[in-house]
Amino acid sequence: MYAPGGGERHVVVDAQVHAWDASPHNQAVPAGEAYALDLLRRHCELYGSAVPPYEVERVSEEGLSRDLFEAGYVDRAVLQPVVLGELFVLGFSPLAWHAELAARTPDRFVLSGELDPDGGRPAARGIGTRVRRFDLRGLTLCETRRPAGRIRLDDPWLRGVLARCALAGADVVHLGVGPTSRPAPWLSEGSAPPWALGPAPRVPSWAEPVRAGSAQPVRVRAAQRVAPPGFDAGQFRELARALPQVRFVLGAGSLPIEQLCRLARLPGVYVLLTELLPWTGSAGFARAFAALLRAFGPGRLLFGSGYPLVRPGRLVRELASYQFPVSMAGRCPPFDAAAARAILGGNAAQLYRIPDLAAAARPVAAAGA
Repeated sequence: MYAPGGGERHVVVDAQVHAWDASPHNQAVPAGEAYALDLLRRHCELYGSAVPPYEVERVSEEGLSRDLFEAGYVDRAVLQPVVLGELFVLGFSPLAWHAELAARTPDRFVLSGELDPDGGRPAARGIGTRVRRFDLRGLTLCETRRPAGRIRLDDPWLRGVLARCALAGADVVHLGVGPTSRPAPWLSEGSAPPWALGPAPRVPSWAEPVRAGSAQPVRVRAAQRVAPPGFDAGQFRELARALPQVRFVLGAGSLPIEQLCRLARLPGVYVLLTELLPWTGSAGFARAFAALLRAFGPGRLLFGSGYPLVRPGRLVRELASYQFPVSMAGRCPPFDAAAARAILGGNAAQLYRIPDLAAAARPVAAAGA
């Protein structure tokens, strides 16, 4: 539990963590290499250059335990898988590896599965068995990852698959949740980057495909293979209304903030704040966070770090003590200690059925849940 200044203790559930292997031996070159370099550059933009590149390139069990749990910031972590089988030989962040980590470190991880858009309906066969075998609490659904693979959210077969998974125990569906090397769409040009108070991080020349020259065509092909986050809001409304027993967790960067806020009318929809949290010092964050807080309330917002792109420590500290700028006084919904407790861990503990943490966090009840 996180206890700022020895005061009140906060339960923290990091709802977006990835254990991935993007190291050279696993890259299906050239596109896998370009994707790995894009992620490294994004890490440098968000976090600086203090972390050795190899710790971002491949997540080790020791590093995961040190950065999340031994540092005293995170109580539980939700492992979000991303296979990317065409870009990485053994998979980028596969469920099998996550299951091994969870087995070796009991009571630390919540497992989520994945519906691969490249496989479509045939790839969904046996998903219910995997849910029961690995005690999956959720499923990551990527509507489109590459132009060749796409799942329509209004397909009847998808509703049947998600309904069966919910009965088996995976009643949380993550949509637009995953690692991205692209800035969030809500970020305005006037927003200050997280390193505004210090020097901008230096990106090594070998980690910049465009600067390297010969890798520039590879970068173009990778951009075509890995689609930006997002989904069809109209199709999603149909899916959510057809499955009231399923809770949907949407990435904050998956749609413009105005569109996300309109989806708050659906009671089973939550928002994961991963793409917003690195920018807590900016005016853009204050406006986006205020809009989400007003639309969804503190009971349907979730904390996520996106580890290893960003270590969770700074994000936990800044969110726990966050106050809206004085210039926005009177135009922002209240954000007090109870709301911070709910967002940092109480809501996720309830959503992913972690009873001991849910009781300790005393979460704010979600509207319509």
